Parts: sequence; structure tokens; C-alpha cells
Amino acid sequence: MASCQSEGNQQVQNLSNELLAEDTVNVSDTLSSEVRMEMEAAVVKDRVEGIYRIVKSIYMSHGGVVENEILDRCYCSKSWNKLLMAVRKREHQTNTLFFEIDHWSMTRKPCMVSFDEFEVFSLNLGEEMTASVTFTVYEDDTYTPAYVDLVYEDGRWVIDNFHDMKYMQDARQSMESYLKDDNMLM
Repeated sequence: MASCQSEGNQQVQNLSNELLAEDTVNVSDTLSSEVRMEMEAAVVKDRVEGIYRIVKSIYMSHGGVVENEILDRCYCSKSWNKLLMAVRKREHQTNTLFFEIDHWSMTRKPCMVSFDEFEVFSLNLGEEMTASVTFTVYEDDTYTPAYVDLVYEDGRWVIDNFHDMKYMQDARQSMESYLKDDNMLM
């Protein structure tokens, strides 16, 4: 099992290297803001499609067993990872389990899953650059509409939240509620 996880870690790292370069458009001020928005939307869409192409590849090659923390470290924001670490600590302290569903695939068993129909539906290129991308998660007999929120951080677009639209779940909000729940035994 340890070698499988090690191979999985190496595969994630190898596949990730192509997506680690800066991924925003450096456009001269002479281009209109509309053109810049269109170009940046294409960059964001390509980024999310690339991430999920890697996620699918890893799920397929490992029968759906993936350490999501590796994907989180590679493709998610510092804020997401900090929140995730607080959740993991709380799980350990309370002997509870927060994640019942894989937040990357929106499923319980992501071995035969695919992702398609990516579309940027929100893009803000202000001081704090943010975006949201919708997509559909397909399993053998069902599908789940979903979207991710992204932030521009350290020269690249990274995922900052996951949303399952089938069950109206906001992963960040659920994690924050879990951490604030005073009914959990410490």
C-alpha cells in the first residue's frame, strides 16, 4: 500500500509539473478590458480542464483510491489547505470523519468518473482575481452538476472551493460549520 501511495504521489507530481507555470494572460494596457476578460476566461477554463484531466487520470490508474490531500496541495489555495488542516485536526481530536464524499469528484466511489462541459461563469480581474467554473461529473449511471471557485495566487489559478449542485453542498461552508460546531466532544 505504501508503494502505491508513493507511486500515486509521484504520478500527481509528474502530471502537475505542466500546470505549475504561471497561467494568466499578460496583456498590454492597449487591449480592451473585454478582450482581456475573454483571454483570461480561456486561461481559467484551460487550467480547470487540465486539473480535472489529471484527476481523472489518477482515479482511473489507481481504481479511485487517491490521497486527496496531494491534489489539494498541488491545485488548491493556501486558504483551502489551511482550512483542510484544521478539519483534519478536528477529526483527529473528536474521532469523527468529516469527508464522506470525495470533494474532487463529488462521489463516494470515483474510480469510473469523468468530467466534462467546463464553462467559466464568473471572472473578476480586480485587485483580488477570482473565477468560478461549472462542469459536470459523470458516473456510470448518474451525473452531478458542480462548480469550483478559483483565486489567483502566486502566479497561477488555484481552486478555493468545491460546490456540488446536485445536493447543494458548499465544501468550504460545510468545513467552517464543522469547525464551529460546539456539540463535538473535544
